[in-house]
Amino acid sequence: MRKRSALGIMLDLIILAKDELRDLLVAILAGIVSFLSSVGIAVLGALLIVQLTGLIDLTFTKLVCLMAILALVRGLSRYLEQYLNHLVAFKVLRMLRDKVFAAVRKLAPAKIEGSNKGDLISMIMGDIELIEVFYAHTISPICIAIVCGSIYILVLARFSPAIAVLTLLSYLLMGILLPFIFSKWAKSTGRALRKEIGDLNNIFLDLLRGIAEIMQFAYRDKAIALVEKANQSLVAKQADLIKQLALLLALEDAIALLTTGLAVWIGLATKVPWHILLPMAFGILFSFPAIANVASLGNGLSQSLACGERILKLLEEEPLVEEIVNGVDLNLEENQAEAIIEVNNLSFAYDNQPVLENFNLTISPGEVLGIQGESGCGKSTLLKLIMRFWPADQGEILISGQAVENIKTQSLWKNIGYMTQSSEFFEGSIRDNLLIAKADATDEELKTALRKAAILDFTESLEHGLDTTLTELGDNFSAGERQRFSLARCFLEDSKILLLDEPTSNLDVLNESIILNALKENQADKTIVMVSHRESSLRICDRVIQI
Repeated sequence: MRKRSALGIMLDLIILAKDELRDLLVAILAGIVSFLSSVGIAVLGALLIVQLTGLIDLTFTKLVCLMAILALVRGLSRYLEQYLNHLVAFKVLRMLRDKVFAAVRKLAPAKIEGSNKGDLISMIMGDIELIEVFYAHTISPICIAIVCGSIYILVLARFSPAIAVLTLLSYLLMGILLPFIFSKWAKSTGRALRKEIGDLNNIFLDLLRGIAEIMQFAYRDKAIALVEKANQSLVAKQADLIKQLALLLALEDAIALLTTGLAVWIGLATKVPWHILLPMAFGILFSFPAIANVASLGNGLSQSLACGERILKLLEEEPLVEEIVNGVDLNLEENQAEAIIEVNNLSFAYDNQPVLENFNLTISPGEVLGIQGESGCGKSTLLKLIMRFWPADQGEILISGQAVENIKTQSLWKNIGYMTQSSEFFEGSIRDNLLIAKADATDEELKTALRKAAILDFTESLEHGLDTTLTELGDNFSAGERQRFSLARCFLEDSKILLLDEPTSNLDVLNESIILNALKENQADKTIVMVSHRESSLRICDRVIQI
């Protein structure tokens, strides 16, 4: 994946916002008018003093009226600039969230299993928000500083080329050199800060999931120490950025005041009339805010660009397994192959750690196959390779005679039901969580699936039946109940092939027996592959193999 410079990141982020360029250009124009009006007010204020000497023809009333008009223009244009800048930013952030979610979906499930989930949450929630700094507070200020600075220099050059050169050098120092230095200084800190936030998110996710164990096993003090350590590291990096920002602001003020003072000194030395030099000095001092806006980007922009780089890398990341859209449609109803699943010389490794080597397996239609083996031997990995969540390193997997890499991904998943030992449930009703398997299922179909999973009577005994709420992760139901709801999903999907990964590992004997009986009674014409380390779970199998 290509590395980007800060300029490269900015250009790529601007390309992402190409649909909002019209509003962005209007915002820049409004900002230019706003800052020119601000300097105009300062110059008119100086001319009020000059007017008392009678050296100019403008009356006091005209000057005050002009100042009032510029103040109104300044307020309206400033509002328009800020409104459009933030409108563009929020539109782009909305678009980025859609793109990031689509990218994660494209990269899943391999990306989810192999990533720090806290880091992904930090990217989706935090990084995208910080990119708002770039769109709302970076593009316009840079363009405004260039245009306004050029206008200021041209006007100054008409009265004093020496003062114009001095001011230009100060603009370059403040608008280019300072942000360059501070951006370099803060870049590594910004990246480290984003990583710290991701790590802290991950720690909180782990602790929240294990809150019961923390209380039960007196892990409270260690958990607090873990959070405090991560938080102290995060605060230390934030403190570094704050120190950098404080120094930057002090340098900005020093440059503005020093430049104004030197301009007055040069003006006096070159005999510029005082009634011209005074408005020039006021104009120079009040012209620096437009340039200072760019200088201040060095600190905040470092984090924004670090976030932008992470987002851009995610959007460019290629999935380990590409979705097949032009492949073969499976039709297991008309399966003519002797083996419904055939695995030939299959090899697979996680990060160069071999899991399966030259593995072979043939599964007949309608067979209930059990797979046993020690933890880490590749039982669950085999099911994921059949589902094509991961690509095989060597060998092939055939479903009804078709290689999995030639089968349409959606067709493959439609024809194979996959149930893990920790099926996910989402906050909502039982109905909502079942409809994940078949969105257009009727209530009668839902009840049939629940009956097959031996949990219909329990569901109907609940006060709200199918509309009973499942809390986050389904924690308001027991492990056995959640597994039966998960099995009901598989029955609702009605796939011809059913892959079960440790479906009873966390259950007591009674719940295990209920689920096994439900599977046996509803086996019909299904082919079932069950992975389990428990002998009792494999009693319904026609054949058991060891890995």
